[in-house]
Amino acid sequence: MLIAFATTGEERINAHFGLADSFAVYEVNPAGSEFKEMITLPKSEQEDDKVELRAEILKQCAVVYCTHIGGPAAARLVQSGIQPLKAPEGTPITQELQRLQTMLRDTPAPWLRKRLQEEMNNKEESCLCSFIKD
Repeated sequence: MLIAFATTGEERINAHFGLADSFAVYEVNPAGSEFKEMITLPKSEQEDDKVELRAEILKQCAVVYCTHIGGPAAARLVQSGIQPLKAPEGTPITQELQRLQTMLRDTPAPWLRKRLQEEMNNKEESCLCSFIKD
């Protein structure tokens, strides 16, 4: 499962969702996590819809952590299939990765269980398609 962190670096959650110009993306499972990429938003003088742009760029992510996010923006992310989570300014990304791994191993929240099930179904369909093609 891909998880994004609004950050100005690669170590701490320290950006508001709507103002973040970069997101650190990690692959997370119950056994561990791996850094995948740093997404830097294109510099544009006028962003018509900051939330839409970020939702599109992060569409493969299940969760996005940030320091702040407005209610309407959070609702739009949820509609896009991305769960927004707030963390205190300066929270180490590794700390949240460990918390998420523990939650995945022990008792995932209902929204997280649903997302895990969707990802498992997608992988099964992908495997089945590969098997049928061969």
